[in-house]
Amino acid sequence: MFCPFPRTAQMAAAVSLAALHALPALAFEPSGNDVADAFLTLLDTKEGKVESYSLVDVSGNVVTIRDLVITREDGKNAKVDIATTDLIDGAVQGNGRVKLSGLEMEDLTLTADDGGMTLKSLKATDLVLPSAEEVKADKPPVGPGYRTLEISTVQINDEGGKIADIDRIRSSIGAMDGDLPTEGEFSVSGARIDVKQLENKEAKSLTELGYETLTLNISGSGKWDPDTSTLSVPELKIDAQEAASLSLSLVLGGVSREVVTQLNQKSSKPEEAMALLQTVTIQNAKIRLDDASLTGRVLDQEAKKAGVDTPAYVAGLTGSLPPMLGMLQNKELENQVSQAVTQYLNTPGSLEINATPGAPVPMAQIMGTAMLAPHMIPQMLAVSVTANQ
Repeated sequence: MFCPFPRTAQMAAAVSLAALHALPALAFEPSGNDVADAFLTLLDTKEGKVESYSLVDVSGNVVTIRDLVITREDGKNAKVDIATTDLIDGAVQGNGRVKLSGLEMEDLTLTADDGGMTLKSLKATDLVLPSAEEVKADKPPVGPGYRTLEISTVQINDEGGKIADIDRIRSSIGAMDGDLPTEGEFSVSGARIDVKQLENKEAKSLTELGYETLTLNISGSGKWDPDTSTLSVPELKIDAQEAASLSLSLVLGGVSREVVTQLNQKSSKPEEAMALLQTVTIQNAKIRLDDASLTGRVLDQEAKKAGVDTPAYVAGLTGSLPPMLGMLQNKELENQVSQAVTQYLNTPGSLEINATPGAPVPMAQIMGTAMLAPHMIPQMLAVSVTANQ
């Protein structure tokens, strides 16, 4: 719930580390080094096992595991090979957790029957790994358990070959409140998708619009104040080069320690998690779309399908706006939306939606209104729409 950055990093790390589940009897030969063996134990799961490693070497404060091989017994012949794993300033704590000032992996390869991925490097700092007991009970620490995470040169494959690659993934946690992160940011840079390799309707549509590859940059930051129960996201942005960028910013209230803790605990139970959001309030929110040729491509394509030129097609769209917007039952907002959309479609630049209610609005009130009188939501949230500003 607390912003995307810890989840993005955790997911990448989980893929790289083959996930943590209940522990069986160890399948590997212990090395005799406490830190290395504790780390290997966490990788040795009921769904897979540490198949082998060639050497555990100690040099100063660095424990190095070489040629680590992890296999998964899931019917897909999945295997992870890691050339070198450095555990820096490692210690097994009294509660069984493994604390590291640094974790560095080089040349990681995940292979399976349905594809795989490779990472050139994965580096994390101030890392805390859960204890064997926590893993066995499926109760790992709530927090992300790291200070910074950086993954470089990622390639993702399916059965037919490469479908995407990523230059760099970064994530950092700026502050913590116990086991809960309170400040952080993340970024994914240079994510290139081979549109031709994707087999779905969206990919076909992108190809028809003239995109052979799509390059994405994603970034976001967030800050949570547990004392005031306020969560602010200054900007979460997805930038598709030569297409469009979409950004979101918002401030939420009612995000208490109890709510965050319970949301983490109920992450696998969406219905119960949604119930917890009833007391969360929206203080303000903004969504902004900046065009970089996508809108023009879509309009040209749809005009061609309709057998008219693009200006005529746009005129037809804008002319149909007033009757469509009548459902808002708010003449002032209807005119505002109509003018903004008309301006944007004729000269694609930016389209921005702002919600600035005079007082925080509870999610429970929004959901109730959505069921009984959805046309009242824009008025409740004091929504405004502008174009090309």
